[in-house]
Amino acid sequence: MNWKLRMAFIIIAIIIFTAGYAYYFSTTQRLESELVIYTYESLLKWGDDPEAVYNAVFKGFEEKYGVTVKVVEFPDARDTLLAVIEEINLYGEPKADIIIGLDNILVEEAKGRGILDRYIPPNIDVIPKDLRDALDPDGYSIPYDYGLIAFVFDRERIVLEDISLEDFEDPALASLLVAEDPSRSSTGISFLLMEIAFYEKILGTDWRDWWISVRDYINVQPSWGDAYNIFFTEEANRPIVVSYGTDPAYSFYFYNSTRYDAVVLSFEGKDYAWLQIEGISIVKDAPHRKAAEKFVEWFISEDVQQYMALNNWMYPANKNIELPSSYEYAIHPDEVIALNQYLSKQEIRDNLKDWLKEWINIMSG
Repeated sequence: MNWKLRMAFIIIAIIIFTAGYAYYFSTTQRLESELVIYTYESLLKWGDDPEAVYNAVFKGFEEKYGVTVKVVEFPDARDTLLAVIEEINLYGEPKADIIIGLDNILVEEAKGRGILDRYIPPNIDVIPKDLRDALDPDGYSIPYDYGLIAFVFDRERIVLEDISLEDFEDPALASLLVAEDPSRSSTGISFLLMEIAFYEKILGTDWRDWWISVRDYINVQPSWGDAYNIFFTEEANRPIVVSYGTDPAYSFYFYNSTRYDAVVLSFEGKDYAWLQIEGISIVKDAPHRKAAEKFVEWFISEDVQQYMALNNWMYPANKNIELPSSYEYAIHPDEVIALNQYLSKQEIRDNLKDWLKEWINIMSG
């Protein structure tokens, strides 16, 4: 081979190597930047060792991908959403890359505001399609857990067998209930839509009448955590709280007791409840998009999903996760009629803002 041909091969090899190295370096640089996550403050903090779980999920991602993760916490999921909206309005761009905790109601609000970006992770098949469709068939939010909205009660202070929303129109029972503010809390907004679906679609009556009848008696707190604090404070005498059908599993796991039990709505011999599905979403124009995509993939993988049942106390969305034995005491979504089917996503999108305004007006009146 003459020297000219040899030099040509050498030059081509150098160009290919340099281009490959530059691509690798630029990709690594993008992944080694900061990833900013906005979420609610109780995420994965209800297990035996919250710090260890936090490290496994967030520090584990840092170690795997060389990304510095910054987690910013808010009292509730809706507070998280409102913070992202406010920052975009103020600065014209987001500070967060990811929102964790938008449910099947809040995601409609977020999509209506145009603040989310569509992303389908390569491991999406670990999430059942019906669960993905129920949260968001368009892929703007990917499910990571789910559970039923229920009335949780303390058996040492009150026993509930069958209950309907109509029962709370009795001031004596309404005075024992603590709920969450739907204008700030994802649990609260799920409960509001459950009530709207039940009265408007099942009973065929005005949903506002129920809130008017109970507003002077129920205790409404800003977040799920605040409501549970009232529920646990016996002096407050609120032995019923709007929470989740998985709470009895928590009670049995930690206390080996069925003291904290749960019921869903009972009407004409059938059980009804609202199915809440929580998702992880990438913010539109996220500053660190590539790292955000990797984190979504990570969050629905078995590496993270293994912690959901015993730390977030919801059903893990990943179909490959085996449930712990304590979940025998939980209320599974298959056991009830989901009230979600009575309110379409379009109906929620079109009316949510007005429903919240009307609720605020009723409660302030």
